[in-house]
Amino acid sequence: MAKQLEKKDSNLNTLRDNVNQLETQFEKLLEDVISKLKECSDCIKSAKQLCHEATETTTILESKLVNASNEEKEWKDIKIKLATTSIQGKVILDIG
Repeated sequence: MAKQLEKKDSNLNTLRDNVNQLETQFEKLLEDVISKLKECSDCIKSAKQLCHEATETTTILESKLVNASNEEKEWKDIKIKLATTSIQGKVILDIG
């Protein structure tokens, strides 16, 4: 009978030790998961910031392209007007 009690105590001790180990492993896993989720969150924030900056840069470049295109058109118009001369040899320039 004493051996049976001793065996039960041994089994309970083993079970308790296993549960404690499981708890320790679970806590470590929980910490690791939280850490990785924070890293993912930081990556998402960085990606959003890069997307915002890319959008701003694209808007600025598009605006500059439109301005350059308009200036080129104005220059071509001025060039054509400067090339147009009247009968008296005067340059016709319409600044309207």
